[in-house]
Amino acid sequence: MSLPDFDELVKLAKENPEELERIRQQACEELIEEAPEQFKRKLRGLQFKIDMERRRARTPMASCLKISEMMHDSFGQLRKALKEAQSIKPLTLKSVLNEATDSDAPSNSSAHPNNKQASTEESKQRSAVIEFPATT
Repeated sequence: MSLPDFDELVKLAKENPEELERIRQQACEELIEEAPEQFKRKLRGLQFKIDMERRRARTPMASCLKISEMMHDSFGQLRKALKEAQSIKPLTLKSVLNEATDSDAPSNSSAHPNNKQASTEESKQRSAVIEFPATT
């Protein structure tokens, strides 16, 4: 669907708001239908929220401000998620091997010859066997 030009939309808003609303709904529906299947449900939910905010608003400007607020909230959530994703250290084979090697090395507390109790406890933990009950 191709939208009318801006001047035509302004004219419709003044003279035939019902037609403008029909065009808006049709454009939204076509956009959702063109989306990949895995996004359609979420897009329909978002469109429902937008439509409800438009109905609840007392004026078109109030509606516009509320929808703008929704978009800013969504961008804030996206920004937070991206920041958190950047701070996560990527898991690589090298980092896994380094962690495994570090955990196999004796800790500083048991390396000292005067700390035999810590060394004995650590040996017990390493050689512990976990027993599972037999299944019948």
